[in-house]
This record gives sequence, structure tokens and C-alpha cells, in this order.
Amino acid sequence: MVEQKKCYPLLFLLFFVTYGYFFQGGGWNQNIRICQIRAILHDHTFIIDTYKEDSKNPYFEFVNSGDWAYYNGHFYSNKAPGLSFLSLLPFGLTEYCARHIFPGSIEQQVFVSAVASNLCTVVLSGVLLCLLLFYVLNHFLHVSQTQSLLLTVCFGFGTLAFSYSTIFYGHVPAAFFCFLAFVLALAIKQKETQNIKLTALCSGLSVSCAVLIEPSCMCALIGIMGYFISFRAGRQSIFFFLLGCIPPALLQCYYNAACFGNPLASGYAYANPAVMFKVNGKLFGLPKPGAIIRMLCVPNRGLFMTSPVLVMAVPGLILFLKKRQWLSEALCCCSISCMFVVFVVSYYAWYHAATPGPRYMLPAFPFMFLLTTYALYKFPKTFTLLGTVGIIINLIIALVGNEIPHDIGNPLTDFILKNFLEGKVSINPVPFSNFENYAVKELAYIDQWRPNFNSFNAGELLMPNNLASVLPLLCFWIWWVYAWKRYAIKHETKV
Repeated sequence: MVEQKKCYPLLFLLFFVTYGYFFQGGGWNQNIRICQIRAILHDHTFIIDTYKEDSKNPYFEFVNSGDWAYYNGHFYSNKAPGLSFLSLLPFGLTEYCARHIFPGSIEQQVFVSAVASNLCTVVLSGVLLCLLLFYVLNHFLHVSQTQSLLLTVCFGFGTLAFSYSTIFYGHVPAAFFCFLAFVLALAIKQKETQNIKLTALCSGLSVSCAVLIEPSCMCALIGIMGYFISFRAGRQSIFFFLLGCIPPALLQCYYNAACFGNPLASGYAYANPAVMFKVNGKLFGLPKPGAIIRMLCVPNRGLFMTSPVLVMAVPGLILFLKKRQWLSEALCCCSISCMFVVFVVSYYAWYHAATPGPRYMLPAFPFMFLLTTYALYKFPKTFTLLGTVGIIINLIIALVGNEIPHDIGNPLTDFILKNFLEGKVSINPVPFSNFENYAVKELAYIDQWRPNFNSFNAGELLMPNNLASVLPLLCFWIWWVYAWKRYAIKHETKV
């Protein structure tokens, strides 16, 4: 067996180079966070009025983003602030350097800083999430290194975790912090830590940070708290878990009070009414079985359409439950996954977003995927086939772009495959700032989109706007497989 600790640099390289190869550009979700970061760094406020850009056409007021909140005469982000807080340091440092490199171009300064922020937060979180998954599989579940690698690759490249590790959204960082909290709790149960109280504290801190990034992660917090209660050492240390939840919670309350006058207020209560899909004045309703089936299975943004390998969580759960020593872990992962499903389908507009699939489910992905583990043993061919199909789908999504307007009926065929077959890559043209340099009307209509370098992949430095731009990445993958095998032979094992 390849010595466990020495294989992690290779794994890190695989996922970091792959995720970092792509950058998905601007959009409402990304841009509103960039506005917030700039406001905090430059104006020391959460008010983003200074960074609001308009066009001469009144219909296109606030062209940066529609994801704003308006309260007491000022504009704010309607997003949870966690990702913006995480990005302050990389954005600030990069912007400082960019001012000397592009002294006359605010647009270039903001763009380069956004790319750096994405690398240091979203990309890095996606990489660390994959490494955590490999660690759990190989170290705790004692899955062989070869099978742990196969599972991790199917998760990291064969689900929506791939494309959302390349775009400045909060879902993947939230998933990382949720799963980290679970792994720390697992370490306590398996007696892998000498300082149980500190580990429990860090677990609570981690999952609470996830909530600060994505409020839906309260589902994970509840599930992990239940997991702590399921074993003796967890019950003895749960006070420290809850103690760890307090700092991010206080930060969230401070943010709410500073922006909206109440520590319990939410940006969504003051959000742009044009983008808040409500029924009888409410964003959420009772979950319906039909909605669950649509969210999981239908071509229009169904979970199993873009991440088919997650189907194996169903037989995997049954097989997992038969492993009596892992009963609590199986129930924890299942409960978190189910809570997310119920929460997401309770949101009337779960499909009403620029996305190829149900991105709100992403924080639950590592828990759902962990349930597939033993399905690999029972159904290896089916698992490998679904994983391979998922890798192809998600590589194409990353190549073309995952900013897909909600009115596209079938994102995979009507947008992703259509543009791929036409040889188009990185088609999202939306900038982060200086919208006067772009035809605003064209940005509003997808059939008028023209590729530019607001979104890109690294291969386009040599082959711009060309499918051949993926070839350097494929060459890197081939080299990586060779390096992994050579490394394994060096340590006298087979992979």
C-alpha cells in the first residue's frame, strides 16, 4: 500500500490543478459578493451603494446583480456573508498587487482579485473536501487505497462538486466545513484525538462557519449534533461542540444588526422582489413527494441527471446499515441528506436559478456520497459506469459553463451539449465590474452571448475559445496516472 501520508500531495495536485484550470466568470451570485468584499475593504461598511452600476435603460438598473437587498435607503447583499468574509484577505492582497500591475484599470484589478479569491476559497475548499473524503474512506472505513481513489475521483469529478469548485459560490466551501465537522466528530468516536474537548470545539466551529456561508447548513448542524449524542464521548463533549458554534453565530448576528437593524433579521426579507419567487407571500411551503421526485430525477435540473453516481446512495445505504459498527455514521449521513432534500424542495423556487442542477443540495453531497461506499463492492460495474458518465457530464459542464438561465428547459441538452457540439467553451461573458464596457442588453439574452475572457480555462491561453483547450488538462491527467503508478511501484505496491 502506498504510504498514506505520502499520497496526499499527489491527490492535492490532481484536484487543485483540475479545479484551478477553470474559472466560470461573473454573475449575480458572484458579483454581489464581490461588491460586498470591495465595500468592506474600501469603505469599511456592508453598504454596497458605491459599487452599484446602472445603465441608461431603466430596465437594467443595478446591472452588476439582481441579488441585492434594500433596507433603510441602502443596498446590501442578500447572501449570507461567510464567503465574503473568507475572501477578504486573498482579494485585498491581490488587489493591492494588481493596482501596481494594472494602475489604470479598475476592471482588471477586480477581475484578477476575483480569480485569486476563487482559487483561495472555493477551489481550495473543493480540494480539501476531496482529501477529507479520501481520508475517511481509507483511514476510518479501511477501504483500499485504489478503491478510495476511485471513489474520491467519482465524487470530485463525477458530481456537481466539480463545476461548483470552479465558480465563486458558497456551496462547496460550506460542504467542506460541514464535512470537516463530521470528520472531527468521527475522530472523537474512533479515539483518534487526545484532546476531545478541543476537537469537539473545532467541530462546532466548523459547522457553524458552514451556516455562516450557507444558512441551509443548519441541517448539517442538527445532524452532527445528533451524531454527537449517539456515542458516549460525544455526549460528554457536546457542550464544547455547542460552544464552538457561538463565535460564527455572534458574527452573523452582528452582521444582521449592522445591515438590517435586527440580529435575527435576514437579507432575504429585504431582497429584490423581482427575483424572490413566492407563493402566498412565502418562500417556503410544505414539501411534496412530486417535488422530491422532480428534484432528483427529471431532466430539468434533476440531481441524478448531473450527478448519476449518487443513485448508488440508495443501495449503498442498505449495505451501510448492515455494517453494525457504522450504524451511527450511516444514520447521520442519511439524516443530513434527507433533511437537505426536504429543505430544498420546500423552497418553491429550488429550480429557479442559473444552474445545471440542484446546487442547493451541494453541502449534503459528501454525506450522500459516503453512503455509496459499499455499493462499489456490490455493484462495481454499475458504479464505475455511473461514475464515468458523471465525469464526462461534469467535465463538459466545467468546459462550457454552469451559469445556465432558469428558463432553459433541459440544461444538459439545450445548453451544455448544444454549446459543446458547436465547439463553444467558457461562454459566460458576464464581468464583475465596469459594465459600461459591455453591451448590457446582450448580457441579458443568452442567444446573444459571445465568448470572452470573463470566464476561461487555462488552456485558452494557447487555444482561445476552442474545445482543444481541454487537451492540456487531459495530458495532465495522463501524467498524473503515470506518476501515481510510479509512486506506488516505488513503495512496492500495486494500485
